[in-house]
Amino acid sequence: MSQAQLEKGLELHQQGKLDEAVAIYQEVLTADPGNADALHFLGLIAQQRGDLSTAIEQIEAAIAVEPERSTFYFNLGATFSAAGNLTGAAAAYQKASQLKPDWSDALVNLGTILGQLKKYPPAETALRQALELEPQNVSAMIGLTAALEGQGQSAEAEEIGRQAIALAGSSPEVWTNFGNALNSQEKLSEAEDAFRQALAADAAYSTARYNLGNVLNKQWRKSEALACYRQVIEADPNYLSAWQNMLLNLLYEPEQTESTIFAAHRAWAKQFASAIPAFPSEKTAGKRLKIGYVSPDFRTHSCAYFLKPLFAAHDRDAFEIYAYANLRQQDETTPWFREQADHWCNIIDVNDTDAAERIREDKIDILVDLAGHSANNRLGIFALKPAPVQISWLGYPSTTGLPEIDYRLTDEVTDPSGDADAYHSERLIRLEDGFHCYQPATTIPDVGPLPVLENGYVTFGSFNHTSKITEEVIEIWSQILTRVPESRLLLKGRQLDSEIVQQKIYELFENQSVSAERVTLTGWITRDQNPLALYNRVDICLDTFPYNGTTTSFEALTMGAPVITLRGERHAARVGASILTHLGRSEWIVGTLESYIEKARELAEDLPALQEIRENLRAQLQQSSLANTTEFAAKIEAVYQEICVNKLT
Repeated sequence: MSQAQLEKGLELHQQGKLDEAVAIYQEVLTADPGNADALHFLGLIAQQRGDLSTAIEQIEAAIAVEPERSTFYFNLGATFSAAGNLTGAAAAYQKASQLKPDWSDALVNLGTILGQLKKYPPAETALRQALELEPQNVSAMIGLTAALEGQGQSAEAEEIGRQAIALAGSSPEVWTNFGNALNSQEKLSEAEDAFRQALAADAAYSTARYNLGNVLNKQWRKSEALACYRQVIEADPNYLSAWQNMLLNLLYEPEQTESTIFAAHRAWAKQFASAIPAFPSEKTAGKRLKIGYVSPDFRTHSCAYFLKPLFAAHDRDAFEIYAYANLRQQDETTPWFREQADHWCNIIDVNDTDAAERIREDKIDILVDLAGHSANNRLGIFALKPAPVQISWLGYPSTTGLPEIDYRLTDEVTDPSGDADAYHSERLIRLEDGFHCYQPATTIPDVGPLPVLENGYVTFGSFNHTSKITEEVIEIWSQILTRVPESRLLLKGRQLDSEIVQQKIYELFENQSVSAERVTLTGWITRDQNPLALYNRVDICLDTFPYNGTTTSFEALTMGAPVITLRGERHAARVGASILTHLGRSEWIVGTLESYIEKARELAEDLPALQEIRENLRAQLQQSSLANTTEFAAKIEAVYQEICVNKLT
């Protein structure tokens, strides 16, 4: 009787008559409470209706009755996936594939989910097993391309991508993953073509448009990249990566103002944070304050040069340090941070909710964000407010836009009292003597002789990220080269490895009547090749605007090269002024484009002054507040203490 009813219910189910099917399945369960098929079918109907928690409950009940049914686990995996529980989905698909090893769909889904979890080696294994069963399974090829790419095996990913294109050239997913493999190998034109092929197949495929924006960015086509990110957001307002790439790119744009940048960050926060419930949190009454630092950069990274002094000089009798590392790959610097922290927790594979719960359980008094909207940030954790006080510092030169972050550490130069306060969602805490403390690498090259004395001409330089070099910057640098006869310009940056970017930069200089012979472009230099030594070829460094350098400016000063900076109207455009003010070299800060040009000319014509600077600048930096680790840590700790005793209200 139960089998006949089940078949009748299934027929109604397949016809879309869900209420009638549910009634029959429930009748079956009334007569046979342990009927696994009825439980399973009720779970599938709940899944169809979007009631995922009920669906999971029903399917798990079916599994409890018949734990060897691979189909049950497969559908449980699909339900977990729909609910966003990728870990649960992976476990379910894993079980389904164990029960039925020749089920390629289960292996493909398992590999795809593992790839989304960034567990690339097991993802590759599952997908290769699927391809052994079905050598022309395009879904397996799509997933395998991504899994190989995630492991840095881009050439092999490209080859699998070509095989997939031959089988499914109209698939936007195939073209997109293929494009990512090309992009990683710096085959930028081919990657762009692949993403455009994906969009030709499906103009609404946001992933392709997002990745097109990324490859355009690498080609120094920033306005086109920004347009892509905006189009993605318009089509899919919940596309987090597109939002954060857009926000970062806005900081490079000369036409943006503090007002427009703030509005964009607040729009992001409204989209992603307004519906997130906050965790209850309380201040602890213990002797030591618990400070939690959240960062993807507990490694050899520019942020580490500023974070190390604080970690090394923290008062351990008064503060207990927790490091929450969002770190996929550790390097030789990571063990140092792990040893300096009282507690270490890698949250790379922990979702925001679980990470916030861990932080709440740790009873953190102050949680510090060190990334802002830069790569691999965890602002989603801060939106959950797991700590009673939350602070933003160091890794991002603008507001986060997130109201759950209470304070931002800055100084009076970068964020003058008044207007700047209105353009931050955080309350600004302005630190005396600057908000930076720089500790260079343990081994740095000696400062070399002034290059002009050997070359017979002045060499200007800028080693800032190429995205900070706008067309206006090139125009102004060209005027400097014109006013200083025979001078040269040396630029270094990762994007300068690209011939496309090189050609465009040379073209822009030539449009300003500066020949390519006067401009040297140098790509990425690995750490073992001693990149700081390149400053020994530069007499004077030119800061970028409106997005100043930070680490590069400290490196230049360490190597005896003066830095000329143009003070702008927002934080990113005033960092250079902050550094030079607190170094005691405010004479290198200018307020207009004309004075920027003239300051460069004046310095270039005063070789005795350049020689004196070369000989003494490193010592001046080392003796300034910008390198005083003890005073800097004490200054930060005083702020922490004030906050926690409610003196900052």
